[in-house]
Amino acid sequence: MKKINYPRKTLSHKIGEKLYILEVIRDLDEAIDLICDSMTEAEKLDPFAEDLCPYFGVLWPAGLGLAYFLQDHSELVKGKSVLELGGGLGLPSLVATTMGGEVLTTDFHPDVEEYFLRNCRHSSVPGKYRRLNWREEGMAEKFDVVMGSDVLYESKHPREVAQGLKRFLKPGGRIILADPGRNYLDAFLHAISAMGMGEERSSYEIDGKTISILVLSEKTE
Repeated sequence: MKKINYPRKTLSHKIGEKLYILEVIRDLDEAIDLICDSMTEAEKLDPFAEDLCPYFGVLWPAGLGLAYFLQDHSELVKGKSVLELGGGLGLPSLVATTMGGEVLTTDFHPDVEEYFLRNCRHSSVPGKYRRLNWREEGMAEKFDVVMGSDVLYESKHPREVAQGLKRFLKPGGRIILADPGRNYLDAFLHAISAMGMGEERSSYEIDGKTISILVLSEKTE
């Protein structure tokens, strides 16, 4: 499928003392119309076509909630190796880097790298990116912190998602997730608890929505 230059706009968010500047897709519905108009009939029948919808180009409340949490709890990422899964526009990665983390941002959508690296430049924050389908692929590296926002939106078996997150984690590491109230959250927490991970929870109010922030780490006796 040919590349689409979606109309964009610029957002700015001051988090702590740092101003982050993001280029985002101007209007999601407009962008979806553009991608549908560009697709051939054969491409529309492809079961993976939905994966190419530009949902990454929106700053969702869960991503903003995770960014504020990282600012407020910099000790969780300072001096740590950090992996963001489904990074999209990359705001949590930018904040974690500013807080002293060594961050690798990943996503599967082919357009994310361009947006993420542009946002790094706009915000004067260094960035490191790799394309990755975290639900199906692994990496040789393990990380002190694995983080993600709104990653529990599919009906896949919660245990598979839990395993997918945990396989990137160093022993003694933490998973940090921001969730906007997805239906699969409780089933996921049950599954990851069975794998020996305990939960600490806090919340942020973002755009009228409660965002749960979950910090998961190995249970202590």
